[in-house]
Amino acid sequence: MLTDCCHLGTDTTAAPAAVFPSALASRADGGPNWRRFDYLAQGNPRQRSAHALLTSGLWGELAAQCQDLALVSTVAIGLDQPGSDLDILCQHRNPAAFAERLGRRGWRLRDKGRQIWLAEQTLAGPDGHSWPVELYITTDPVQTRHGWRHLSLMAALLERFGHDFYLAVLHLRQGAGLKGEAAICRLLDLPGDPYQALLTLEDRDLGRLFWPPAPFAHPSRAEDHSLP
Repeated sequence: MLTDCCHLGTDTTAAPAAVFPSALASRADGGPNWRRFDYLAQGNPRQRSAHALLTSGLWGELAAQCQDLALVSTVAIGLDQPGSDLDILCQHRNPAAFAERLGRRGWRLRDKGRQIWLAEQTLAGPDGHSWPVELYITTDPVQTRHGWRHLSLMAALLERFGHDFYLAVLHLRQGAGLKGEAAICRLLDLPGDPYQALLTLEDRDLGRLFWPPAPFAHPSRAEDHSLP
């Protein structure tokens, strides 16, 4: 189990808290390592369910055929919803050939172009819970993909702002049906495409980013004194 885990919960609830690796502690080294998911076994029920499925054979089978793997699903930071996918980045020398092998085993395939394939299948874990699984197969190193980078930033922001921010993101996820990136960008008033806007926070000092906004600020804006 990772020793630098964050627990997204309070002492007032008996329910298991969502957990994720400390992003701020490891940010200087490129962020948390999404290649490992042992911490999920200590998390909330959905995180424990995801851990059970991944360790029941799926991860081992993929690891035996891929150069590298990373779990970049929102379950990794406790922001998943019922029906959320388990998103796994798979680095492979020949994505088309690997996708073809998966297709013969019942995976639904989509050629995303630029040597990227998407393989989808719904799998049931040993606890009986079914998870939609999406494999993003690419020749690129997993840590360079947007899924890894987005998840690292979201984890860092959850750690920076704490449980109230986590609940605010969940509220937008559940109430407005927003993706995690879009919910966070709305809370921080980051304009434009949320998938690109979130990446503007890379290499910035998140300690100079504030939420919620100060009382004198516009209620929809967060202050970022690191921005020019």
